[in-house]
Amino acid sequence: MNIVQRQSIIVFFNNIKKIGPIKKIGDVDYVSKDMHYLILYVNKSNVEESLKKIRGFEMVRSAYISPRSDLRVDYSQDYSAEEDEQ
Repeated sequence: MNIVQRQSIIVFFNNIKKIGPIKKIGDVDYVSKDMHYLILYVNKSNVEESLKKIRGFEMVRSAYISPRSDLRVDYSQDYSAEEDEQ
């Protein structure tokens, strides 16, 4: 089984009623009606062309690749056993 790498894109929009075309580009994970943004997952191989399409819609204020995949999640090396004893 081949696992496809995914990348999240954060999209800020003006009107929630017109986000239909964005839903066709990828999988919508979260929509905030109050803050007017959504989180969209697309294939990592198509992320640049998807971002270009999304930015072309008139209802989109801004869109960018989420930095979440670049964040460090393993903090076990930050503390050594000597620091825990003190």
